[in-house]
Amino acid sequence: MKNPKSNYIGEARRIRRKRMIIRGIIAGAVILLVFFAFFFKYILSLKKDIDEEFPSNLSELTETGEISVSTAPSSSETTAETGEVTTTTTPPETETTPESTPDPESTETTTGPESTETGDPSDPSDPSATTETTVNLLPDDWSDQQQVLFPQKYPLQTVTHAERDQSYAALKHSVKKYLEEHKEARIGFYYINLNTNEAFGYNEAQPFVVGSSVYLPMTMLIYDDVRAGTRSMDAAVPFQKSSIDGKLDTKMGEVPEGKQYFLWQLTYLALRDGDSAAMNMLMENVGGQEDLLKRLSQMSSCIDFSAVQNYFDFQGVQQSGDHRSSAYDLATFAQMLYWRYMSYPDVYQNLIDALGSSDRTNGVARQIPSNATVLHRHGSNSEFHAESDVAIILGPEPVIVCVTVEAETPELSQEIQSALGALVYNFISLCHA
Repeated sequence: MKNPKSNYIGEARRIRRKRMIIRGIIAGAVILLVFFAFFFKYILSLKKDIDEEFPSNLSELTETGEISVSTAPSSSETTAETGEVTTTTTPPETETTPESTPDPESTETTTGPESTETGDPSDPSDPSATTETTVNLLPDDWSDQQQVLFPQKYPLQTVTHAERDQSYAALKHSVKKYLEEHKEARIGFYYINLNTNEAFGYNEAQPFVVGSSVYLPMTMLIYDDVRAGTRSMDAAVPFQKSSIDGKLDTKMGEVPEGKQYFLWQLTYLALRDGDSAAMNMLMENVGGQEDLLKRLSQMSSCIDFSAVQNYFDFQGVQQSGDHRSSAYDLATFAQMLYWRYMSYPDVYQNLIDALGSSDRTNGVARQIPSNATVLHRHGSNSEFHAESDVAIILGPEPVIVCVTVEAETPELSQEIQSALGALVYNFISLCHA
């Protein structure tokens, strides 16, 4: 039988250990609560310091990413971290001279010594109110940009090969006859069928000033670098009004200083609108135009764009200068873009979207039905009376038509371009009637 005394001592020791454990837990909880109290107090003091250093209205501006600009010349605040500027302008106070009589309806004077109440700042008719204008300099959201897609398949030819050959010969004759009838203009023409490899032209190797039509191969070369993984078009660059002069054809004259654009947005504007300022900004931020022009010259077949060309214009006057191209070269560049897109649609989709959104009321596309997709870049130069247009037409068959013209008026040049585009489209439609 066990000793009762030893049992009593063992039970007492267990009770003692349990009490020590409970006391340790309680002591740890108290220490933890004290720590959290000090930590909470520290956070409150830190928040107070932050609120004093950065007022609430500035934090709201940081969240929205906008700049609040007022018409006040006196005070200016710049936030370096967010790149936002807040300028507040208070209109100058009006001094009342003894000779001038204030209008009792517009000025309220109290009985105090020379005290004047200012008007309600929320009242836009009150000239003493401070006005604010919000300008967002961040890149715009273009997520709703419409995408241009190629047809999944084309209809089968409904005429025999012999009938098509006769129609094709008639097309050549019609184009030649039309050019001969317009001796008052100098015309270059080239046609490529991307399905059948039909191709012919007249004066297609003659040099012309082609304006913004050359943006098609230049932007294609930039996106070749994207495909190779050596360039990204997602960088944002600021707009500077100093980059615009009176000679540029641009719609960016009203853009605020510092407005940001992604490089792919500049590409889109250059191709859709022929915007020279957007193209200049793009080239400045991808290493300049020298490298692009060198690569473009190596890719050209007829006319070296960087070399000096000597020729006679539509008035018989001898011309000499560089930055010329030809109908053959522009059509060939469009053919290159077509097959690049067919192989790498994700890379070149932005170029196709821009060309497909270009204005169809001028150039080759004017007389082509709206159900046919036309991807074109029209160029113009008033100094040399030059109009050019290169178009990928996705009708019953995918074809390329390029027409370069020198004539007395732009209207005559565009009439010639649209007529030649209609001749080609009618030939293709006849083969699928």
